[in-house]
Amino acid sequence: LIAPSHICFPSSPSEKPYLIGSKCSLCGIITFPQRKVCPACVKGETMKPIPLSGKGKIDSFSISHVAPPGIKAPYIQSWVKLAEGPRIFSIITGCEPSEKALRIGMDVEFTVGKLAEDEEGNDWIGYQFRPVAKI
Repeated sequence: LIAPSHICFPSSPSEKPYLIGSKCSLCGIITFPQRKVCPACVKGETMKPIPLSGKGKIDSFSISHVAPPGIKAPYIQSWVKLAEGPRIFSIITGCEPSEKALRIGMDVEFTVGKLAEDEEGNDWIGYQFRPVAKI
């Protein structure tokens, strides 16, 4: 199991995983993934880790019919605009990989799941988003 450090995994069954971003204590910009230097005011030591809500909207998406090794095609890749502001690239899960399954502006939510499998059969776990409701 290989998982990225920008996801906080729960320590108990009652907790849910969440994404970790950062917020500048001077200008208030929120980023994902975490940064050490603020991209807006270009100051160091101002970025503090914060939990992100995991709520967002589809900004754009495409159906990929050719996949990198370890990922099954077809699959949906998307830019998701998080409620806190950052725009992030993600795989969309929880629906058929079809243009009819999604629409721009559709509400999505953060989830954690298998992204790929390496040559030794190890799962690569990462963040994904899924539609909140079906079309």
